[in-house]
Amino acid sequence: MAQTNHTSQKKINIQWYIFIAGVVLFFVKITAFFLTNSVGILSDALESTVNVITGFMTLKSLQWAIKPRDDDHPYGHGKIELITASVEGILIGIAGAMIIIEAIKRLGSKPEINDLDIGIGLLFCTSVINFLMGRYSIEKGKKYNSISLIAGGKHLISDTYTTIALIGGLIIFYFTGLMWIDSFIAIVFGLFIIYTAYTVLRETITGLMDEADAKTIDLLTNQLIENKKDCWVNIHKLTYLKFGHLSHVDLHLTLPWYFNVRQSTVEIIFIKNMIKKNLQEEIVDISIQSEPCMDNMCRQCILECTYRKVSFENFNQWDRESVTGKNQFVNS
Repeated sequence: MAQTNHTSQKKINIQWYIFIAGVVLFFVKITAFFLTNSVGILSDALESTVNVITGFMTLKSLQWAIKPRDDDHPYGHGKIELITASVEGILIGIAGAMIIIEAIKRLGSKPEINDLDIGIGLLFCTSVINFLMGRYSIEKGKKYNSISLIAGGKHLISDTYTTIALIGGLIIFYFTGLMWIDSFIAIVFGLFIIYTAYTVLRETITGLMDEADAKTIDLLTNQLIENKKDCWVNIHKLTYLKFGHLSHVDLHLTLPWYFNVRQSTVEIIFIKNMIKKNLQEEIVDISIQSEPCMDNMCRQCILECTYRKVSFENFNQWDRESVTGKNQFVNS
């Protein structure tokens, strides 16, 4: 538990750095807008307001998620990270829509843009810092398995790309004087930001709906198959759920009916250790229900057994469907 709190505190500290940097960059971009009066730069500044708001929300969600499990939240408070990441996706989408609306309003008017060279210089500095922060957030999010840090990092990276593209457009405008370029760039960026919002929401909604994590299920299934012992007569109803820094794994293990409690415990502990070794969550809650084998399993059981009712015929190789599905022998 001490290690868990230490890791969670690291995530909170990381988010503090990102939040403070986001506030500073927001004021830099606002300054660039007032200096230039460019709607393109305004679009970048508006997205930075989302960076600040969501940065604060992510910080609070990480602080909330560290709270220990209680009677009302037996799996902890980790899903608050998914909720705040979802809100972040919505706010990103709203910012994109606001950018497009403002750009369309200015599309038919002649923009009065000033000191564009200074504005471009300021934007370039913010893009470099944003990129470094985004990479840092994603790297630490993967290391500590935090969807909030990963989602925030992706947002910062997308903000970097749009800022770089904006700088390119402003340079074209600076040398050509084409009036529509500033608004056109803002519209393109608005659409890109809305797409970013969609990708964030798709990932977080999947987690909130407890949709099966196919990659992790496949990983666990393969590990069970590769490490299978002869006494593991059958495994079914494998499930995996993730709640922020905590995950829950459940499965049913069929063992020879004559195994005593000690023998069954040895196999259960072996499987639990194997599962924990292959999952990245700080806390892995594993529930394994052991069941006695039935006579109709003898035909597919490879264990040498003196209590066998019928001879061994053929072992049906386990796969994801059989391991995650119901007990195929119950109605046989």
